[in-house]
Amino acid sequence: MNSNDINNDPNIRPLAFLDTETTGRYPGMHELLEIGVVIARADNLAMMDSFAIKVKPEHIEKAEPEALAVNRWNEEEWRDALPIAEAIKIFGERARGATPVGWNVSFDRSFLEPAMNRLGLVLDDFALDYTWRDIKMDFIRWAYLTGQEEKFAPRFSLSSAMRYFGISADDHHRALPDAIATWQMAQRLEEEFAKLKIKS
Repeated sequence: MNSNDINNDPNIRPLAFLDTETTGRYPGMHELLEIGVVIARADNLAMMDSFAIKVKPEHIEKAEPEALAVNRWNEEEWRDALPIAEAIKIFGERARGATPVGWNVSFDRSFLEPAMNRLGLVLDDFALDYTWRDIKMDFIRWAYLTGQEEKFAPRFSLSSAMRYFGISADDHHRALPDAIATWQMAQRLEEEFAKLKIKS
């Protein structure tokens, strides 16, 4: 099943759990290296589709060495990576009609949406929701509600949340494994809020 199968239901907008890996921390200076996405139903979070896209950087010389080390970038693995224009269009089409969701999703948005705009595209071209949901905010809320904020503050990182809930990623700091981990965190937080009788 893919996201288009659910777009026919006007009452359910699919969720696109996403993660990006980049050549550095600064949008406008650094570039996308990889986009990972899990498409899920909004009503029960069932996975409908997943995909990853490697992106060919145009100015690898501007990359932060630390970022390349964390993302394990190398010429061999990125040999068949796509140009940014093609990668963005594939992302938009496969996530069409979805609400983007992520962990610290403002970082992902700061790379993805300007990349669209530079191609003369906007979110509406792919019917993507303007409201992007941040699962990190749900986790911070859960931590405060359960009195455990000191365990995770100040960063409230995805890796610390994964460790606490026993969620493993086989290839952490790769886009699709981290998108899957974010989707799994959303599922777990739904369960935790249900125990607290609170809607997420």
